[in-house]
Amino acid sequence: MATKAPSKTTARAKPLPSVANPKAAAAPAKTKAKAVAQPVAKAASTAPAKKAKSTKPMATPPVAVKSAGRPAAKPVAARPLVKVASAKPKRSAPGKAAKPPKEISPHSLVKGKHIVCFWKQNDLGLFGRRPDRWIAIWEQDPKVEKVLVFETPMSHLGLEEWLKRAVTLDATSGSEYRLLLDQAVAKLQGHCDTDKITYKTYLTPVNKPADNQDYLRWVLQQVKEQGINAPTVVLWPACFANAALVKAIKPMQIITDLVDDQRLFPANAQLVPTITAQYQMWLGLSDVVLSNSLGLIEAFSQEFDHADIAYLSNQALAVIPAKKAAKTTAKKKKVVGFVGNMRDRMDTEALLKAMAENMDKDFWFVGQTHGSAFYAKGRKQPNAKFWGTLPRAEAEKVVAQFDVALVPFVASPLVERMSPMKQETYSHYMVPTIELSALKTLK
Repeated sequence: MATKAPSKTTARAKPLPSVANPKAAAAPAKTKAKAVAQPVAKAASTAPAKKAKSTKPMATPPVAVKSAGRPAAKPVAARPLVKVASAKPKRSAPGKAAKPPKEISPHSLVKGKHIVCFWKQNDLGLFGRRPDRWIAIWEQDPKVEKVLVFETPMSHLGLEEWLKRAVTLDATSGSEYRLLLDQAVAKLQGHCDTDKITYKTYLTPVNKPADNQDYLRWVLQQVKEQGINAPTVVLWPACFANAALVKAIKPMQIITDLVDDQRLFPANAQLVPTITAQYQMWLGLSDVVLSNSLGLIEAFSQEFDHADIAYLSNQALAVIPAKKAAKTTAKKKKVVGFVGNMRDRMDTEALLKAMAENMDKDFWFVGQTHGSAFYAKGRKQPNAKFWGTLPRAEAEKVVAQFDVALVPFVASPLVERMSPMKQETYSHYMVPTIELSALKTLK
């Protein structure tokens, strides 16, 4: 399910751990953390095609990106110590013919029997994110024996903020944070683990900021306890990891999977140089770089002079044959549906107009609504039903009841560089996608 960054008027969460400097992660709310972006800036200035030599490991993860309404780290790394090349995303040159990217399969892509991966948020297992599809494939692969999943570190302040939103927001918007909190606690207690998959989240000690070596030692300890050797490392930038940390794990292979251009989310505006540096670092150090978006591949190939970004579609990560679920909800009208985050990417005015012009149809919306201008207006429409944020299995049951589905996004550079997982979900349940302008013809 897609996520969105809250608008400027959205209540801001207290800071979660900063990826640029774990030492700032647990700093008291009134204490300003010192920016430490030197490792990132250094990585940005290194030629991407050449792998860096091993250095003394210092886990100084570059940036924990705030995505899709998650309470996230304050942008303490927004001011690198040196100027970063290509700080602003470049647009593709008009009229320039691009070489079609190589299309690959997820099967047999990973080498070895052990996998360590780093995701950029704290929401796996809830919304059907792209790593969830990877993990499902690895779970079924007999050659893979152990998978260790690191989500971005959390602080007690961050958990408290989720709890506050869960109990103070309206039921629809608060559902997102109730699910996130329940899932985070379940992972910390090991309730989401299987014989093969283990989830780990670094919880910052109360009143004791974690320094670089603290986090490095913790990660290496988890790897050792799981009996992992020479793993394949899979990353989704911008994540809480850097070159020194990954090299300390002694990987057999590094794979970078690019999902969206994180610099184009409004909440990350001040972090553009830092995130650009991380992109440049991983494109240079990875054995395989791939993406689910053809638009992102074209843009990054030019900006980072990297011609070997492969294409791996969301559909290629499906592990269960598509099927049409039985209709279980009594309906009197055709249902036009949407699943995902309802924040800044929504074409609010066009969608509200379409709803008003199609009163003979019901519009169902599943997903995050906190900070959504569309939700604030759309909830007043008599033919709108907002289900709130649901666990993935429950959300997909609702999607199966859609007669047609929408992807009502505004045209923007961000949208051009993404491939929403919702399109694969619609396809999985054989729900056709329709344009807003064609709704009047739907009978």
